[in-house]
Amino acid sequence: MSERKHLTPDALICGSSLRLLALEATRSKWTAVLVGARPGRYLIVEMPKVAGGPVKLDEGTRWAATFISKGSAYSFKTAVIGYTYRPAPLLFLEYPVEAEVSSLRLEKRYPVNIPAILRAIGGPENAVPAAGGEEAPRGEEALTRPEATEPVKALVVDLSEGGFMAACPTPLWPETAVEADFYLPQEVTINGIAATVKTCTGKKSGYFMGLSFIPPSRPEVAGQIEKYIRSIENMALRL
Repeated sequence: MSERKHLTPDALICGSSLRLLALEATRSKWTAVLVGARPGRYLIVEMPKVAGGPVKLDEGTRWAATFISKGSAYSFKTAVIGYTYRPAPLLFLEYPVEAEVSSLRLEKRYPVNIPAILRAIGGPENAVPAAGGEEAPRGEEALTRPEATEPVKALVVDLSEGGFMAACPTPLWPETAVEADFYLPQEVTINGIAATVKTCTGKKSGYFMGLSFIPPSRPEVAGQIEKYIRSIENMALRL
């Protein structure tokens, strides 16, 4: 289900991939990287690249744009309103008044504050990601994938039956498989539940990773998480 919303600055995360589909007969497709914005005026993106070189999209051309932020997909129509090659090849896009917003999360997530340990057990090699950086963690700083044997201290900031969001000082690449250990209230220990990193966004204060549990990862452990989620729901109903 989607709804139309004003595009607020907090949804615009520098380093996010912006997919562009031409609203012309050619229907050409490009991926650009968001590097800045002046809300209400324009978005700034890196020019798409092909064969290592930048591609300038013509001024006045109109595009359907999509990007993902904080578990939701944002779609809107825009137009190229300018470009520059200095200090870098950049495009200026018309700032949309509204965007169509669709949640990508299947389960409701609940805010928590639970320390955790993540152990990478498999995933992508330490290779340069595909063009556009869609497979790499994104953010304001350069990222380095840690060795798979190094435990990562994290803080679970929201939790659902299908996964969780973790904040940590060290990033893990999307599609990295991990085992997670953490404690739920009432002295319930969750040890070795498997999950896959789906998103990783970098900020100066650290990194936020969205992880999805791998079924049937430890059914008895998954049952403990479901029981805890039910207790949160029941508590909310009593308030």
